[in-house]
Amino acid sequence: MDKVVMRGMAAGALAVFAAMTGRAQRTIYVDAQRGNDGNDGSAGKPFASLARARDAVRALKNAGAFPDKGVVVEASGSFSLAAGHLVLDAQDGGSGAAAPLVIRAGAGGAVLTGGYALPSAGFRKVTDAETRSRLPEAARDHVVAFDLASVGLAALAPLPDKFSGWREMEVFSGGKAMRLARWPNAGWTEIVTVIDRGVKPVDKTTGEWEHGYKGGTFEYAGDAPSRWRVDKGIWMNGFWCHDWANETLKIGAIDTAKRQITSAGIHSYGIGNSSKWHTAKRRYYVFNLLEELDTPGEWYVDRENRVLYFYPPDGAVNDVVLAVQKQPLIQMVKTAHVRLEGLRFAHSTGRAVSVEGCENVLLKGLSVAQVTTDGISVSGGRNCGLDGCEVYGTGGTCVTVSGGERKTLAGCGHFVTNCHLHHSGRLQRTQGKCLAFHGVGVRVAHNLIHDSPYIAVMYGGNDHVFEYNEVHSAMMESGDGGGLYTGRDWGSQGTVIRYNYFHHFGQPGVAWQKAQGLSPDYEPLKENVMVMGVYLDDCDSGDTVSDNLFFRTGWSAFVGGGRYNTIRNNLFIECTAALHLDDRGLKRARPGEGTKDGWDLLAKLQAVDWQAAPWKDRYPHLVNVMDDEPKLPLHNVFEKNVAIQCPRFLQMHGTVKETAVPRLAFRDNLAFGAVHAKDAETFPQDEAGRRRVTFMTEAMPNSADPDRNGFNLQDSETFRRLAPWFTRIPLERVGPNR
Repeated sequence: MDKVVMRGMAAGALAVFAAMTGRAQRTIYVDAQRGNDGNDGSAGKPFASLARARDAVRALKNAGAFPDKGVVVEASGSFSLAAGHLVLDAQDGGSGAAAPLVIRAGAGGAVLTGGYALPSAGFRKVTDAETRSRLPEAARDHVVAFDLASVGLAALAPLPDKFSGWREMEVFSGGKAMRLARWPNAGWTEIVTVIDRGVKPVDKTTGEWEHGYKGGTFEYAGDAPSRWRVDKGIWMNGFWCHDWANETLKIGAIDTAKRQITSAGIHSYGIGNSSKWHTAKRRYYVFNLLEELDTPGEWYVDRENRVLYFYPPDGAVNDVVLAVQKQPLIQMVKTAHVRLEGLRFAHSTGRAVSVEGCENVLLKGLSVAQVTTDGISVSGGRNCGLDGCEVYGTGGTCVTVSGGERKTLAGCGHFVTNCHLHHSGRLQRTQGKCLAFHGVGVRVAHNLIHDSPYIAVMYGGNDHVFEYNEVHSAMMESGDGGGLYTGRDWGSQGTVIRYNYFHHFGQPGVAWQKAQGLSPDYEPLKENVMVMGVYLDDCDSGDTVSDNLFFRTGWSAFVGGGRYNTIRNNLFIECTAALHLDDRGLKRARPGEGTKDGWDLLAKLQAVDWQAAPWKDRYPHLVNVMDDEPKLPLHNVFEKNVAIQCPRFLQMHGTVKETAVPRLAFRDNLAFGAVHAKDAETFPQDEAGRRRVTFMTEAMPNSADPDRNGFNLQDSETFRRLAPWFTRIPLERVGPNR
């Protein structure tokens, strides 16, 4: 046994641990409020900290006394990990699948936080004249100040000139995230006129995008900037050029005479639209300024003097938490056979849980809410995942899972099942997703996933399965993305997306939530800027999208120039377009030409040695891809799909009508409703056309408000008669198994 651990143990604890040698599972008790780390860890004398319980488990293993059926650490109470997080490494964990280490919540629950509870006695009224003069007059007698040095907060570094999302401390009150002082108080303001985009012309021979090289300048509306102190540091969060590239820039200068702002931060793509076909106004809001601390729930930190200024809701300061911990609250590194059960995580700047290079780790029934960056991360290792967890209100992404080895196509066995993942991207409007998974062999099944300002689910890699999930309210604030998104990889073969219910993306999602009496915190785009269902972007290839229901999901099955994709037996209802196909690869892919923007599709295949085993055996159709008109979207299959009241059955861009569609497998597709002229031209109603796509004007029973009756239209006699080849989508199996 480790001598340091031995010396730290009470004599009683040694006696308890020495007795733990039988096959029975043993329990160590931890109580944050009534425990003491000098106790023996029994029910009557619990430890106070999880770290102490971990050390006790280490002592058991070092003494060869780890029980044959494992150890349970039962935690109760509220644990603040602001000053130190819990790490489990290779020496921790269970001794096998039948002898795990289980850390679970007791009957009264257990919550882990990464913040300081700020004592109400530490708040004081703002009395100094300079600060009061900067505060809005109506707020001066409501804002209170707190000396952060009094809780041990060290000196704060200045914020950078540019960043994506907010990753610094955050204030919570009454269990809810408060908001950094900002203007305007809600929504976005629009750039009036762009004066200088701050970009250099792009060299189309080596790259695709223009990139910023200096701060941009634009004209603003209104008089608010005339009262701001630029020297104190002010930042702007905006969609500066593209609706998929949200970024925060520091203000460098304000010219109040010209009503112009110049950014100190350099935006990646410059400020203002980059092409004539982008017509949306550029949106932004300004934050982190004392002069706009004018609404209950807002806050601001004077980083130089470490003072928090807070406008408390209802004047209450008895439940204020300052989240500061940037490390994961529980971090597992190369450990094995661990279960976390029933724990709650909240109010932290870093992740709640990080699982890195581990084996057989199960996160069961966890609740993660109101964290500043991401919720849970699983990376590397084998057979790890989440079951029955709820993760929501994250500043960034709710859950990230990656693993496996793409070069060998060895699967990781990771999983996300029966989870509720929702309301992501609270502080990272385009970076934060509900779920992201990458690598090889991840299974995502029976989850409820919803509410994302941008993409709800992002994935990449090989041989994943995404099935029996309900995904709704994606793309609520941004454009050029989808409910599910992947892109730019010929080698991303083998992923199956099946038996899912996708519904209400973009503007229809906002309208749907408002109709239900909800007040979604989104300001949707004022025009259609590419909202997709499943988005296979930029020549991504090799996916199967089958047996799914798409309802009001924009351009729903979107093949953006890729190859070897199969879109089969899907039901599309009231979507902008059921299918999409384009030939963007002709102008933009340039395989083998070494472009700087990540498009080198051939280089990605070369990195996995795609012409050798196991790639050549698993995906033989890729071996000679460069000899097979690689820039055209060939070898895609569109069959047995049904579209009802979709303005377009197949939306096309570029030359695909002539170069690709005649060579692709369109079989047994059926479309109800008015026929768009371009669809009629592409699939004429002759004998061949009827085999490819049949257009019907016959009314479909139960097709009005189909979600109200459970989409039983697919069970109707009319539907079965007209589409006898269609396999029923088992909607009753979609979503979490409770």
